[in-house]
Amino acid sequence: MNKIRGAQLVAHTARVLRALSFDENGGRKIAELVQRTGLPRATVTRIVGALCLEGLASRREGLPRYVLGPLAFELGLAAGRQYPLRDIAAASLDRLAEKTGDTCFLIVRSGQDAVCIDRREGKFPVKALTIEVGDRRPLGAAAASLALLMNLPLPEQEAYISANGDRLEQHGFLSGDVVRQMLSRSVELGFALNNNNIIADVSAVGVAIPSSCGLPFAALSVSALSSRMMQGQRFREIVRWMRSEANAIALALNT
Repeated sequence: MNKIRGAQLVAHTARVLRALSFDENGGRKIAELVQRTGLPRATVTRIVGALCLEGLASRREGLPRYVLGPLAFELGLAAGRQYPLRDIAAASLDRLAEKTGDTCFLIVRSGQDAVCIDRREGKFPVKALTIEVGDRRPLGAAAASLALLMNLPLPEQEAYISANGDRLEQHGFLSGDVVRQMLSRSVELGFALNNNNIIADVSAVGVAIPSSCGLPFAALSVSALSSRMMQGQRFREIVRWMRSEANAIALALNT
């Protein structure tokens, strides 16, 4: 029983940490953490208090809001040395930005979300800077995260969409039904496509980085004005370039 409670506590703490990392308003109130994690308020309050004591979370000065603490940053740096995905993918992002002239993203999965860990801006003067480095989005709320979602088994896809409909609706034109349509189209195409589905006049394509450990955990995407991305077969050419770079990254990760 103690082992079960201990494992449960770790799982609950991880949910709170993920919720804290999804920070768009200068921190999260306890009520917001409760809503995002689905945990009882008393549980969230205890976990946040413990995280603050350990330096994994901290309270904004003078505000009832909480953010990730300095120890979380230090642990992230330590993990980065063991899994240097950003360093390995840097050259691929550089090449994609040079070839396409558009904005390129590197995304990793974090539970039910996707986090942007790197970005490159191409030389085309009008840029689709839809996501900042460090931004967290629900799976399906960007082309790269859609590429990760489409690799999940169908029952998991539907369970995810059903559970996260409200969150998806916070991003542009999205809804559960829109994501289902995007998934169906992307599976048919063999790559993720956002064609004006999230932001007006902005389109993007995404591909998952192959993984030897099971389901893909990272993906690449390229975003541009729809008039540019969807011109002729340009988006398919970009997908070919992305697949080549995704395979190169996977090879480097496994050597």
